[in-house]
Amino acid sequence: METTDVLKLRVILDDINAERLILPSRPETVNALIFEVKNKLNLAYDFRLQFQDPEFDNALCNLVNMEDLPSKATIKIVRAVESDLSSTSTDDTVLMSDNTDSPERLCRWPEIFVVPAFSYEVEYALREGNSAFLKEGKTVRLTRDQKHNILDAMAGEIYKHKAYPSTKQISKAAEALVSKHPCLKENGSRTGYEGWKNSLRFKMGNYRTKLSRAGIKDVAVNAGKRSKTNPEGAAARAKIKRPKRGEVNFLPNYPHGETKDTLETHRIEMVEQFKKTSMERDMILIHQHMQRTFALRREEIVNSAPPIAELKERWPALFCEAQLYSEFHRITNQNLPFSFYAALDKYTPQLLKLYKKRKTGSFGEKMEGVLMAYEEQDKNITAARTAALAGLPLYLKEDSSEVFKTCKDELEATQEGAVALVAVVNEDKVPAGVPFETHHVSIVLENQVVMVHRSWADSLVILFGLIYALHLSYPEKLSGFFEFIQVVLLNLDDGRKQLKPKLQALRNELE
Repeated sequence: METTDVLKLRVILDDINAERLILPSRPETVNALIFEVKNKLNLAYDFRLQFQDPEFDNALCNLVNMEDLPSKATIKIVRAVESDLSSTSTDDTVLMSDNTDSPERLCRWPEIFVVPAFSYEVEYALREGNSAFLKEGKTVRLTRDQKHNILDAMAGEIYKHKAYPSTKQISKAAEALVSKHPCLKENGSRTGYEGWKNSLRFKMGNYRTKLSRAGIKDVAVNAGKRSKTNPEGAAARAKIKRPKRGEVNFLPNYPHGETKDTLETHRIEMVEQFKKTSMERDMILIHQHMQRTFALRREEIVNSAPPIAELKERWPALFCEAQLYSEFHRITNQNLPFSFYAALDKYTPQLLKLYKKRKTGSFGEKMEGVLMAYEEQDKNITAARTAALAGLPLYLKEDSSEVFKTCKDELEATQEGAVALVAVVNEDKVPAGVPFETHHVSIVLENQVVMVHRSWADSLVILFGLIYALHLSYPEKLSGFFEFIQVVLLNLDDGRKQLKPKLQALRNELE
């Protein structure tokens, strides 16, 4: 006799392949199930799961809770990371391996800055100088041309990582230079590299000017400011367009051989795919076009900031979960959902403990309501994540009511909100206003629903991805909450500025 714990699955791998899989016991979480499927079927890529929901005529729905999965079910694998798509098609493999199709920067600012090689003459002078420094402690005297060569090479290396490096990052580069070549250490300087730091800061300004004149877009976007030759221009520091924290590719140039017209053709072909049914769409072709048109899309979003309705019409793939995550990866070189949940699951137990200590004042009373509601839930990972996220604004003493909303009526989900998550729930199942159980969650931008998801936590991840992909500002009343996600959970921190004291204190508590 079969035990009720046995899980029988038909696993759809793609349009033509499916596997039969029997697990002797039911995994406790969706992530655990993904782990089992990966190992049993020898799958090397990351994915999420959908299942045929018997309550909706076996239509595919995202698998969020293991309780929803019948003991005998059909599940479908949905790849989540753009680079995994390269293994599904020969043409796509060629596309992804072509550097002209990839964003210009493929890595974030390094933990340790690597000093580049200089000209043969300068390398020889430094080698001799380092030897003399080790023997006699003497520093080297460079000619003007030699110093110019060092600064040029350093500026080029810095630009590979960041067009607008922070003072802290420039300082790290100067420190690395003196560490590798101690003969360049400055006598009388507190750090030994203060002069190099200042020289690099001015050199980066000059370097950006040269690149701007050459047409490099992520710096040319700020050209035309007021100067001697352009007295009518905007003030030099007015409305500077710079990347958000952690953005590796902010405003890349068009791929080699492409023009605005040719990229527009790719865009139109992609839009035509979205006029087909979801089963008929060529998702590999859509992904290729999204990768190829990245520079055109960023140019539109950063320079023109078009309305959300227009963006949804021109770039419908941006409002599909998998392609949104791919776009976030292009911008930051980071896998959004996996990074988010890995960090959240790590910090959730600590966050819940901290919440229990904060039960005074008006925010404390609401926090107590959140914790009491959590205690009434099944202690699964989804409930813990929801409680950790819902309690965070209260801990930071921020008002989330304008962004995180609940409603009972389907029509109310379109209520106004510049940025909002509207959870459609049963009114008697919303203790403390926390959406532990939802029918679905509407993601609202500029007063319109742009995406819908079943899970509240996943909807929050999607909202964060949209803010980056569409170059939006954080909701003012929840700026600390979103900055916590950005800096603490996702480590999208370029050292440009210090965290707010309350965020820094929370970060210290968690580390």
